[in-house]
Amino acid sequence: MSGWRSSGAAALVGVCLAGLVVVAASVGAGSGDTASHGDGLALATGVPSGPAKGFPGAGGGPRRGAGVGPAATDGSDDDTEQSSRPNVVVVLTDDQTDYDLRWMPLTRAALGEDGMEFTDAISPHPLCCPARAEMITGQYAQNNGVQHNNGPHGGYEALDPTQTIGQWFQDAGYQTGFVGKYLNGYHAQAGRNPGWTLWDPLVQGIYDYFDFAFFNDGQGVATYDNYYVTNAVEERTNAAVRTFARDDRPFLLYSFHLAPHYRFDGHGNTEPPPVESSDRDAYADAVPPSLGKPSFNVATQGSLPDFLRGRTRRTVQEVRETFLARIRSLRAVDRSVESLVATLKETGEWDNTWLFFTSDNGYSMGEHRLVGKNVLTEESMQVPLLVHGPGVVPGSTSSLPVTLVDLPATFADLAGVTPLRAVDGSSLAPALAGQASPFRDTTLVQTGTSYGDGWAYRGVRTSRFTYAVRGAGDDVILYDRARDPYELVNRADDPAYAAIRTQLETRRQQLVACASWTCNPAFGQLPEPAAPAKP
Repeated sequence: MSGWRSSGAAALVGVCLAGLVVVAASVGAGSGDTASHGDGLALATGVPSGPAKGFPGAGGGPRRGAGVGPAATDGSDDDTEQSSRPNVVVVLTDDQTDYDLRWMPLTRAALGEDGMEFTDAISPHPLCCPARAEMITGQYAQNNGVQHNNGPHGGYEALDPTQTIGQWFQDAGYQTGFVGKYLNGYHAQAGRNPGWTLWDPLVQGIYDYFDFAFFNDGQGVATYDNYYVTNAVEERTNAAVRTFARDDRPFLLYSFHLAPHYRFDGHGNTEPPPVESSDRDAYADAVPPSLGKPSFNVATQGSLPDFLRGRTRRTVQEVRETFLARIRSLRAVDRSVESLVATLKETGEWDNTWLFFTSDNGYSMGEHRLVGKNVLTEESMQVPLLVHGPGVVPGSTSSLPVTLVDLPATFADLAGVTPLRAVDGSSLAPALAGQASPFRDTTLVQTGTSYGDGWAYRGVRTSRFTYAVRGAGDDVILYDRARDPYELVNRADDPAYAAIRTQLETRRQQLVACASWTCNPAFGQLPEPAAPAKP
């Protein structure tokens, strides 16, 4: 079997257990581009040309609705209704900008050209762990508890893992699965989170890309040595689809990739994401879009917010090398999306599946001298969001100001599932159906820290303005993106924007304490800046 670490003969024994394949191996000394797995959910590594022997659900046989296994139908109306409910599959990347989609042609073709693109989608808390917490709770950080990646108000320890989206769907009769990168700080000893039929997050070497391990559904950690993590997430996701497809019940499946996040080396230093050997020369002529922006290497005019102070200029070489590594690392994700679509079609699930593709946050590439995220700029907040599903008009777009917080509410709405938490987002189901419906005009945006009360900047974003305050209010940002799309001028102290600032502060005060439906008001139109505005 390709991918097993073995220089000698290996004895493999396959056992079918509850729809999964358990494989025990007697393994010799390892070498080469291979992977070794613990007992449990055994997944063949490498990219199989067809359903690989050893994948759960591999091979021919009945698909969902055909009456297999313990959930076989008896022809009752309940069984018919259950098998007709849609699947929901969510693919998440890590630190991908919205413009990175230009270098993902397979994903654009499968989901964009054949589905809907949301052109103003943002991560309202643009950092890994808070964003992922939003994705499984449907709540902002003031309600789910995760304000940062670490510290007393951050990481996995800040989350109550009960009654997350897996539990909602499982209680409604769905199979549920999670594969890939979970919340920062999660480890194998934390065990299975409630509500997940198949639980397979990364638990070791999470930022290594080559040497890592999965939880393996509780069947013993599955360890990979010198293997590319994107391929492993791809294969384990496809295996989950094949397993779920053999049951009459629909499924919710989260597939969370690491790319194009930077890599941590063995000493805790960061470096650009590694690339598969076949992709090392790809896109050699690509130019980082940030280099053409007026904000590249330029400090903000006006009162300088704290997060921009003391920033040194970035070199073009540094930015270009990082950019190329990022888009090259996304080529493997691009292929994995194509593979996932092929698996959904092969198993007969495609026509009844909602497939979402997005990222946990955006990423700055030298704008305002920043390389990174966790700041309230458009580069850090803007994320791709593509959706394919039943009835979506191919090639359609929506300009609604949507956020990651809206997605769990949307998944539940599409599946007819009742959330077990008071969700803070709004369902996008009407937009996906091409229907006009009321939507908020002001969105809560915020960042956190690993110290103090866990909060950094907290503010609001409208179709025109971004406004945020840090702490007691002596550090304020106000960007007019209509006049200043690259956010070069902070208007917080500009008298021409005084009335606007007052109204935005009123909205901010309401939203930083919001919960459930109170997070989605329509406040109405803001005034224009008083003339003349400072240049």
